[in-house]
Amino acid sequence: MPPPFDNIDSTDNADSTDYIDAFDHLALRERMARELPAELLAHIDRVVALAGPLARRHGAVEARVLLAAQGHDLLRALPDAELLRRAEAHGLLIEPVERSEPVLLHGPLGALELEARFAITDTTVLDAVRWHTTGHPDFGPDAWAVFIADKVEPQKLERWPALATVAARAQDSLEAAALHYLDLSAQRALREGWTLHHLAARTATALRRRLSA
Repeated sequence: MPPPFDNIDSTDNADSTDYIDAFDHLALRERMARELPAELLAHIDRVVALAGPLARRHGAVEARVLLAAQGHDLLRALPDAELLRRAEAHGLLIEPVERSEPVLLHGPLGALELEARFAITDTTVLDAVRWHTTGHPDFGPDAWAVFIADKVEPQKLERWPALATVAARAQDSLEAAALHYLDLSAQRALREGWTLHHLAARTATALRRRLSA
């Protein structure tokens, strides 16, 4: 196992001194590169490249954000049947939408994998990975930086140009950007006839209340 994570510059963020985990994002990438498809690894690299600047801009703990961004798609390449098998083996409550779209399980299972295989214990990192697809009402700046970076990386922007407005809003507010993304996704789900995960809807409601308060 690589040496403990000890290269955080505490002058960047006051909370950085409280954050230590077994891996930094570069050590984790080295391990992941042995088993992930090149295309998926390239996506993760683009997310990491965006997540760092977002963390710095919004006062998040950059080391934590980079680690979560690196690990967010650890199990994204698994086939649907394997995702379902692992979810059942872990005793996860599988929602109907997850059973019909097992790819939604790669975040919750990825968080479990990061803890079990890589000794990552920071709950903010694990929760950012666990709910990076839907968001979560309790997310803070660290997790939102990962969420937004995953949504607006360049190839996704190219495939869905409407995401440019999410990227623009993220310069001022991660929560406003996240709400805009969730609203765009809900509209798309309605338009294209697919089911929105209930947690995404709950998260959008919580963000709307928070931002309007």
